[in-house]
Amino acid sequence: MKISLTAPSSHHRLDFFLLFFLGLCCGSVFLAAMSMKIKWQFFLVFMIFASSLFLIIRQREKFILYLSVVLMSVYLNFHPLFIQGELHPWPVGGLRISIFEVAFFLLLVSWFFRLVTDSSLTIRLYPWISIPFLFIFVFTLASNSRAVMPGVIKISTSWLVLESWLIFLYFANNLTSPRIIYKVVAALLLTGALQSILGVLQHVTNSSLGLTFFGEAKSILHDPVGGEFISRVAGTFGHPNNLAGYLNLIIQINLALLFAPLARFYKKLLLPLLALTATTLILTYSRGGLLAMSFGGTLTGYLCLARRTHSRMIPFLISTSLVVLLLISSVILITPLKKRFFEEDYGAARSRIPMSQVAWNIIQSNPWLGVGLSNYVNVAPYYDTTKEAIAYEFPRPVHNEFLLIAAEIGVPSLICFLIIMAAVLVQLFRASRSREDAVLPYIAIGLLGTYFGWSLFRNTDYGYVLLADPFWLLVGLSQALANLLPASPAAAGPGQPGLDLMIADKFHRERQMFSPGGHQV
Repeated sequence: MKISLTAPSSHHRLDFFLLFFLGLCCGSVFLAAMSMKIKWQFFLVFMIFASSLFLIIRQREKFILYLSVVLMSVYLNFHPLFIQGELHPWPVGGLRISIFEVAFFLLLVSWFFRLVTDSSLTIRLYPWISIPFLFIFVFTLASNSRAVMPGVIKISTSWLVLESWLIFLYFANNLTSPRIIYKVVAALLLTGALQSILGVLQHVTNSSLGLTFFGEAKSILHDPVGGEFISRVAGTFGHPNNLAGYLNLIIQINLALLFAPLARFYKKLLLPLLALTATTLILTYSRGGLLAMSFGGTLTGYLCLARRTHSRMIPFLISTSLVVLLLISSVILITPLKKRFFEEDYGAARSRIPMSQVAWNIIQSNPWLGVGLSNYVNVAPYYDTTKEAIAYEFPRPVHNEFLLIAAEIGVPSLICFLIIMAAVLVQLFRASRSREDAVLPYIAIGLLGTYFGWSLFRNTDYGYVLLADPFWLLVGLSQALANLLPASPAAAGPGQPGLDLMIADKFHRERQMFSPGGHQV
């Protein structure tokens, strides 16, 4: 055996010190985590795990990309600076770092290095979305500067608005091929499946499954309805309405893909997944969520059938009839759902009207800049002229996302947000009529149904869409999809069956890609 007595190279010495430093950091983090609550322990351990994978895996950015899509559904937040509200908790309780933001930060770092090292790469800003969004950011800064709030809350909410724009930019610029979009959609569907399984298990066991460490809110809610309590599941979202809102973002894409020319193997996966997510959404017993799923499903089904049959009236009748039948059957046959719609809910539904009146009073008094992002609950009592004194009886933000935006950061910000939505919908509608790809137009149709359902749902609930919400991931996905399906004269819509024959060979190649033994793209 030969033993070398030569000194180790400087490269090896650097590796040794690097490993020693990383080990010291990991050990310090573990020691600090031992004295924290279980959710902070989980958070810090995940940070170490994600950072290690980022350093080890070769295709690290792709892995973190798909992981971040999944993590956006996990409401696990760490607050280095936490501000406790005097009377009511703040929507953002100080300087917030979510488990999603850890992964997203790694994505931004990787993207930055690619931009620096590859001169051929550029950043596309998409003016129809970025310009209105930057106006929203400026209005947020101005609104927060005049609001009576802790400085940490002002900085945190302003940063989260900017982060929403960064989320859009990253996904819009980096989903550059159909294959990546397919995998992102698959990650979304996988997330919906995981949340649905958790929801069903919560319903079966009538417990939170120990998921309360994902946040201060409960993971299963017991609501009084008709003189008794019903159990509403919430997955890892903390509230049933939040889970219903998230599942509504996924269900329409799932439904649309059932009409796409995919291999039978994938259809057999999509059908039970649709049934599972729809069942879990029903188990949230969210009235707004169920109606949003129904109306969004009507639009999605109609557009998919119209694309396949080259007709308009028959698809409309079929999709409307099926959705109405399923909706009525669910409400009649599922007793808790029937009670939520037709029996006493102790003012939960009626409270929306006086809450909207309070929001309208705020908007009339502060039309340009509002009262400050996340400051609604603190100022609402000063504008409450309702006989129910709703701001005192139910101290929550108005259950209408659009009124909430106008009340907190002004009517101009709401107009800018609507411009963004209009720009996205126009591009998706054009993409849904494209004949340049076999599957992407159906994803575009699913996204159209998603935004339609989201708009209906957010008229009865709120989610602070500007604060790094999953909504902006879908906006980035929509823009990336529109980039791959530019408008063309061939996309003339129903009534042109000859177009399908012209691209039959292309459809065949796409189908091969989706078959279990098909070739890789």
